[in-house]
Amino acid sequence: MSRIAKLAEEIDREGMQGVLLSFPQQIRLPPIRSDVKELPRPRQIVVVGVGGSAIGGDIFRTYMARQSLCPVHVIRGYQLPRWVDSHTLVVAVSCSGRTRETLAMFQEARERETPLVAVTRGGDLEKAAVEAKIPVAKLQGTAPPRTTLGSTLSILVALAQALELLPGENLLEEAQTLLSDMAQEYRPSRGGGEALEIAEKLKGSIPLIYAGGPSLEAVATRWKGQLNENSKVPAFTNTFPELGHNEIVGWEGDMSPFHLVLLRDREEIPLQSRTISATLELVRHRCRGVEEVKSRGEHLLARLLSLVYMGDWVSYYLALLRGVDPTPIPLIEELKRRL
Repeated sequence: MSRIAKLAEEIDREGMQGVLLSFPQQIRLPPIRSDVKELPRPRQIVVVGVGGSAIGGDIFRTYMARQSLCPVHVIRGYQLPRWVDSHTLVVAVSCSGRTRETLAMFQEARERETPLVAVTRGGDLEKAAVEAKIPVAKLQGTAPPRTTLGSTLSILVALAQALELLPGENLLEEAQTLLSDMAQEYRPSRGGGEALEIAEKLKGSIPLIYAGGPSLEAVATRWKGQLNENSKVPAFTNTFPELGHNEIVGWEGDMSPFHLVLLRDREEIPLQSRTISATLELVRHRCRGVEEVKSRGEHLLARLLSLVYMGDWVSYYLALLRGVDPTPIPLIEELKRRL
């Protein structure tokens, strides 16, 4: 048994490894109900949710921006913007069905009589949707909300296809195959691979996740969230080119606690690549280290998910190296109790 497999056996008491290994199976187009297909074709889509329930919407927004004429917005808050109207499809996502912020925005959308879809395992959200005859897309399982990204994203892609906002081909096939291969590379019984190598370098530092461009901003957000919840460490993000117009000046201070992780995709324009290279030349010697993580795959969705999945495994291994079970999130639960 490898060293990391032994650590997983000792520390991962609630079985996050199994959830990670099954993640590729979430990447499949689910059947879409007939009442969803009867919804009016929207001018825009608004995904409402917070935390792990919303991150699938962030990846969906990124994909739609490059592949569809229909804009997608993700609202992580308490209220809907004033411009949400009858031409907007609101998709309320709450894994538990009890998220207060999401329930508030769901109710507000009902009052505005906007088209609605609920994505949930049950709870108050499903109950309210069923009573109002609003379509419900069910999430399965009992794992934490942050582990349902694949299922949520697949539902959103299938929904967009049903409303003829995306082509009807199987957009997830390449991603599922790629992630299945990655699962075998990174599993503890195979030694952890590159994911463990990056985790070992991040141990003892504060991860700083830089997205190589706006199309990777959602992926950087996912890395941050997974490092927070799985690894129980603070982590921060920023995105090119914006960081070169403000945050780079902060590197003149003490950056020794930080370890930079740069996420990159093959579709970089020349100015983008030059900006990234010049920035690395300026900052590389100022922090603990720099890791460049490049996307894999051909299709955009596969490339985005390859970076997501790498981050999931890195956060898992960093948790094990720090001796913490990646599944429990006690401070979030305590905050909910206080509300």
